[in-house]
Amino acid sequence: MSVGTYIPTQQTIQNICADEHNDSTKLIKVLNIENLAQKSDNIRIMPTSKDLGRPSSDAQFIKQALDKEIFDSTNLIASSHQTLPNITVNGVAIDPKAVAAEVQYHPANSQEEALFLAAQALVMRELLRQEVIECLGERAWLENEEATIAKLLEQQVIAKSPDKASCQNYYHANQVEFVSTPIMTLRHILLACPPQEGEERIELKKQARQLIDRLNQSHNRDSDFIEFARRYSACPSKDDGGELGVLQKGSTVPEFESAVFALPVGISINPIETRYGIHVIEVLQKQEGRQLSFEEAYPIIENHLKQQSFHHSLCDYLFELSQKADIIGIELKMNEQNIYRG
Repeated sequence: MSVGTYIPTQQTIQNICADEHNDSTKLIKVLNIENLAQKSDNIRIMPTSKDLGRPSSDAQFIKQALDKEIFDSTNLIASSHQTLPNITVNGVAIDPKAVAAEVQYHPANSQEEALFLAAQALVMRELLRQEVIECLGERAWLENEEATIAKLLEQQVIAKSPDKASCQNYYHANQVEFVSTPIMTLRHILLACPPQEGEERIELKKQARQLIDRLNQSHNRDSDFIEFARRYSACPSKDDGGELGVLQKGSTVPEFESAVFALPVGISINPIETRYGIHVIEVLQKQEGRQLSFEEAYPIIENHLKQQSFHHSLCDYLFELSQKADIIGIELKMNEQNIYRG
């Protein structure tokens, strides 16, 4: 593979190095780039011919710097203010417009990183396109691009199914990963108020405490809670007596979740405050997370290890494709994990 010119920064390298133990629901994954650049000035804003024509005592210095850039191929990379460098895969150019369209699928900490990841993904796709045409024919590609990529990978990338002993070893080494999600059922009364209305919130907290006192003293709490919810709550759940059904972690806003999952069964002693307002909470049922047995965790572990095997095989396959290809304009060495949006 020929030496390219689009070199990621150290931060780019760190961001695209993912944990190889992560599962992926993507059909295709690709690889990481090793750190090939040590210089901190990877992005260079190049002077134009107009700059050189202006009367300036620095004109000669600029010309010398430009000449150095031209002859130093390791510095020929795109500025964020310019177009991408010309990238080709076995003579086929990667359209800069396609890279720009691809960027939205590759969130990153900087424009440079996003452009690099987008360009890399399109290089991977072009490698696969050329391999599809060679192995399955151009007609297959034209009829259904994604299906032919999937078919090619099915033929070329073999994921080994782990045996039960391997799954047991993984379970015993990672038991903390296999705990059921805590769940609870509750109902609430929402006294709505915007976050910025401080004085109104103070008054609503007083009202909420009055409701809590009345509920604690009630001889028919169920009936009174339903009545209070219908009368005072601003949440659509008021039509159901304030019931929110079964909640699990991750299903609601963080400040509400952290508060309610710390509550015991019963009426909350104090009202809970969120971005939406003040809540009176009653926890009806609560089930803590529990350790899953090996038999319960076995399907999860088997799938995880099979995905891991597929990833390793895919890395090997794409590495072989990249080594055979003549890639110009982007420097790749594929031996780790990265995300390819296939």
